[in-house]
Amino acid sequence: MRLTACLKEYAAQIGLDELKVTTATSFPQVERLLKELKERDYLSSFVKNDFKLITDPQEVLASTRSVIVVAMAYSNEDSIVDDNQDDQMDLKGKIARFAWGKDYHQVLGEKLEQLVEFLQREAEQKVEAVKFADTGPTVDRALARRAGIGWQGKNCNIIHPEYGSWIFLGGIITNLDLEIDSPIEDKCGDCKRCIEACPTGALEDGYLLNSNQCLGYITLSKGYIDHQDRKKIGTRLWGCDTCQEACPHNQEVTTGDHAEFKPQNLASRTKLTSLLKLTDESYQQQFGKAAMNWRGKRPIQRNAAIILGNLKDKRAIDDLKDGLSDPKPIVRAHSAWALAEIGVVEVIKDLRQALEIENDKQVKEDLRLALEKLNNK
Repeated sequence: MRLTACLKEYAAQIGLDELKVTTATSFPQVERLLKELKERDYLSSFVKNDFKLITDPQEVLASTRSVIVVAMAYSNEDSIVDDNQDDQMDLKGKIARFAWGKDYHQVLGEKLEQLVEFLQREAEQKVEAVKFADTGPTVDRALARRAGIGWQGKNCNIIHPEYGSWIFLGGIITNLDLEIDSPIEDKCGDCKRCIEACPTGALEDGYLLNSNQCLGYITLSKGYIDHQDRKKIGTRLWGCDTCQEACPHNQEVTTGDHAEFKPQNLASRTKLTSLLKLTDESYQQQFGKAAMNWRGKRPIQRNAAIILGNLKDKRAIDDLKDGLSDPKPIVRAHSAWALAEIGVVEVIKDLRQALEIENDKQVKEDLRLALEKLNNK
């Protein structure tokens, strides 16, 4: 169809790396899987509970006839040479590559709007359209797999034959009849490198992910992190790329080299002692345009404290002692844990003083455990 061909050509012109089209039929097998994951407590809290809505495009748009799926690669040349930990003089954490540049929700959202405007100009009928980019009411990976954007890897990511799994997905549910693309062959075979590399065992055979054990999910979650998970976080400040880094299909990929996704302010956004003391102003300066912005500064500060504890570097002691008096309980609690992990008994006095004036139940517990650990040294 002429319109579909023109749409794909226009997508390339505005910086999208792939555009495919699939049918608007539902995904009953995905709906069943989501229910199973929910029952097993494997499902991320980020997934909407209306499984019928998110697995049936016609529930989103009753007039839908086809679904446009797009991909944009966030790999670039800087990704190859910069693992955002190269400066060992500073105490740094590691940010997953998807969050290195500008917020992809905004970037993809703008391009999807351009596609809708193109369709409104070129289609010979009234266009109805609903856009989605990660936060939309639909299962974008299932749509991407059926459209032929890529196959689903055992790490549950969509793997593009050219760009690997370093891609962002988005799309448009529309009432237009467009030319349909076909799925592509699964190329994972017997490989289990991603499953074997997962530091928490969150990945299981059968293309299953226990989100509650996934460090990518844990680092983005709110609230206190279980003690058993804190050491597993290692130096991960935001997200986890381990399963993608282990994937053979991600070793030599075509880079997107989109300016929007090139590393921005990584030096300041990964410096742990500074992150521990983030103000509202400095937070907006460093993260206002980043994909990390949607969760607020508390999880970032919490993760920074955890990593400082994992690094066990005495240079962080004074900053963590300051963290004991932070107005946010979550910072106080994880700072106490980190001080105990560094293991310098001289901070026992500071921990005791903090415990005497602390009113928060969770913080008190972390302070007591920290004192117990240091007193037993």
